Parts: sequence; structure tokens; C-alpha cells
Amino acid sequence: MQPQDIIWRLLDRLAEQKRIFEDSHAQLDPKENADLLHALFECEQLILNQRNILNRVRRRYE
Repeated sequence: MQPQDIIWRLLDRLAEQKRIFEDSHAQLDPKENADLLHALFECEQLILNQRNILNRVRRRYE
């Protein structure tokens, strides 16, 4: 397996996780679940950081 393939697979999984977080946001009440929404937001930020790191590395292999 090539490094580009691994990076692509990881980016695909992160995109799937981001969709799950977005779907979860839509189903939660902002007043009743404020703490959970905040935690989800932080997790989404981590996903974005991971995607940025992988995209930087991907450019090196292009």
C-alpha cells in the first residue's frame, strides 16, 4: 500500500466522522444538551486539525 492510499483512507474516515458529528448536532437541543454540543464542537475541531495535517503530508507525496 502506498502512502497516498493510506492518507486517502484516513481522510475518508475523518470525513465520515465529521458527517456523524454534523448529524448529531442537528438532533440535539441547544439548551438541554449544551455541554454535549460543546464537546462535539471540540471533537470536530480535532477532526479539522487532523485533516489539515494529512493534507499537508499528502502534498509532499504528490
